[in-house]
Amino acid sequence: MNFGQLLIWLAFFSALGAAYFFYQEGKHSLNERHRQKKSNKPLSAKLYLAMTGAVVVASLNLFYLLLTHQFQYSYVAKYSSLSQPALYLISAFWAGQEGTFLLWAVFVCVMAWVFLKTSKPTESYAMSAVSWFVAFLSLLLIVKSPFAMTVSTPADGSGMNPLLQDPWMAVHPPILFLGYAATIFPFALVVSALARRNYESWFTSGFAWTLFSALTLGAGIIIGGFWAYEVLGWGGFWGWDPVENSSLVPWLILLALVHGLLIQKTKGSLVRINMFLAIISFILVLYATFLTRSGVLADFSVHSFVDLGINNYLIAVMIVTITLGLGLFALRFRDLRAPKIDLSSLNRESALLLSLFVLGTSALFTFVGMSSPILTGFIGKASQVDASFYNKVNLPIAIALGLLLGITPFLGWTEETKFGILKRLSMPVGLTMLSCVIAYTAGVRSATGIVFVGSAAFGLISNVITAIRRYRSGWMSLGGPIAHIGVALLLIGIIGSGSFDETKTLALKTGEPQSVYGYQFTFKGVTEQQSTKPLMNIEVTDGKNRFQAAPKLYFSQYNQSMMREPDIKILPLKDIYISPLELRSTSAGNSHLTVELTRGEPKQIGGYTMEFVRFETGQHAQSSGMEVGAVLNVNIYGNDREIIPRMILDEHGERLFIPANLPLFQNSTKDVMKPQVTLAAMNVEEKKVVLALDGFDEHTKASTDQELLVEISVKPLMMVVWTGVIMMIAGTAVAFKRRIAQNGSV
Repeated sequence: MNFGQLLIWLAFFSALGAAYFFYQEGKHSLNERHRQKKSNKPLSAKLYLAMTGAVVVASLNLFYLLLTHQFQYSYVAKYSSLSQPALYLISAFWAGQEGTFLLWAVFVCVMAWVFLKTSKPTESYAMSAVSWFVAFLSLLLIVKSPFAMTVSTPADGSGMNPLLQDPWMAVHPPILFLGYAATIFPFALVVSALARRNYESWFTSGFAWTLFSALTLGAGIIIGGFWAYEVLGWGGFWGWDPVENSSLVPWLILLALVHGLLIQKTKGSLVRINMFLAIISFILVLYATFLTRSGVLADFSVHSFVDLGINNYLIAVMIVTITLGLGLFALRFRDLRAPKIDLSSLNRESALLLSLFVLGTSALFTFVGMSSPILTGFIGKASQVDASFYNKVNLPIAIALGLLLGITPFLGWTEETKFGILKRLSMPVGLTMLSCVIAYTAGVRSATGIVFVGSAAFGLISNVITAIRRYRSGWMSLGGPIAHIGVALLLIGIIGSGSFDETKTLALKTGEPQSVYGYQFTFKGVTEQQSTKPLMNIEVTDGKNRFQAAPKLYFSQYNQSMMREPDIKILPLKDIYISPLELRSTSAGNSHLTVELTRGEPKQIGGYTMEFVRFETGQHAQSSGMEVGAVLNVNIYGNDREIIPRMILDEHGERLFIPANLPLFQNSTKDVMKPQVTLAAMNVEEKKVVLALDGFDEHTKASTDQELLVEISVKPLMMVVWTGVIMMIAGTAVAFKRRIAQNGSV
């Protein structure tokens, strides 16, 4: 047992002990006076400190192993390499599942220290629940440890997925898991309140922790969306992927809980609903972990992790959490008393309640959609809903949300006359009608689109007016309006980018400009970079302004496939999105070309027409290894020829490549080396092969030229989208700051 594993075992047993003794303190109702009489810290606190110390030192130890290239550890060998930059050696900490569980444990322990210092002495039950959860995370780290040793130490590590070697991915997982970790505290506070039958005690501290959870989880989701937009090259920031949705659903529930707590703060109602939402938000985080880490979505999501053999543990912790949280809630349900909601008239209380249900409905539909592979698997073949399902069910929800954003700021907490409400709404309604006219003029023709734009504009205008009026009371009163302005801008950006997005594919030959969407694109060639990704240099001009784009197209040994990273020119009202698809041939100075072929799809490559026909497998005659060949049909001057580049996989997993010769052109001299094709990689499930072609410089420089196939997109209002999400997070941060100021602590 090495030092890191020893620390994890210490954290596990300390967490179990802390959970037990915190529970005993709660059971015996140790009050503040009793604690103050003790000269030393109770045993529970000491065990908590031991638990936290072990987890923190274990994480520092993992950082050290990564930074010093200790490849005798399998986690270090799998997610780092000698050539990996320092930033990505650090982010390799959370590149794999084992590292993310350790990161999660660190965040819970550190935040629990804040919680322990700021909560009331009676919250021993809450600390017991937190310690129990750290024990569970430690157990996962024992089962699948980041400190496991390799059988033999490699000279270099495999390195990290090149798509993850991006600054945004260096910060996205930590912030997301900070949000995951924070959701344990509203849950623990509710469990403590239910256990002690003190149903109001959780509210003060729970409101601040809910805001912090919504803030960090939302920020993590948004940063992940921007990474997808900037790096993946599919042109979007949200694909309704089940793994993406798994984080979105608890965030929506947290936002619904924030609205419910606002009502409880002012009117004292919704005690049951708020407790239920606090419990559910944490259960949904555990469910999200199960979906992404269990491998159940391996066939349905590009983001899903492989199964590490921890499924039973993940299912067990969900069962325990549901039993503890919802079981206590059910036992105490009749005891939970609160004033009834005033639904007799239109007021702020009823509007906030509607907002809560709108957010909850969106979460419910999204939950059903992302769980469809599991739900359909119970009755037959597992399948999933497509993106159109989410768009259809969330469209009316988004319209309702925009209308509520617009009307709520002008409502009071008590019943008002309809005339008074209409008088205050006259300016926003008038400006909203003008916005609809502008949208129609801009090209929005459908009735649904006009209603969507109108509702979003109504929400934006109303909250801008509210923010201007509230500014006199100080900037800390602007949290709600700023966040709601952000939501309205996001809705406007979504309809703009979704309705007016345009895409065309160009085949750019070196030095030959082509025009589309009012811009001229000229391919200038490839810049090969040592230890970094090659750049496809494209000059872009609209006649007045000129800029250089440098999207990336390269073969990844890690993924054994072609990788594409776009370049984006961000403008105030639109983005020019340039995504490379394929480099079809080589220039005179470059003798190596890598292309990807899908079975049955012919491609022009350096004067040849190549088509991948099928795989051919068999036992290699001179070894015990497996031989795999890619049968290619090559057409030149109207004549077909079959060639088979081969790959031999020996019993040790090593690869031996046997290239195949291509036929020469008619004008080739006898001393020219024949161009060769090598089977560099293959994907049997997707029926794809990656071919490496050599010798093209001497053979084809007279007959072919370098050509880049590139996808050009114009994406309107993307700046509005990003401005909106930033304002949402900023508004939540202001609300959290105000809550801290009012309480004096978390």
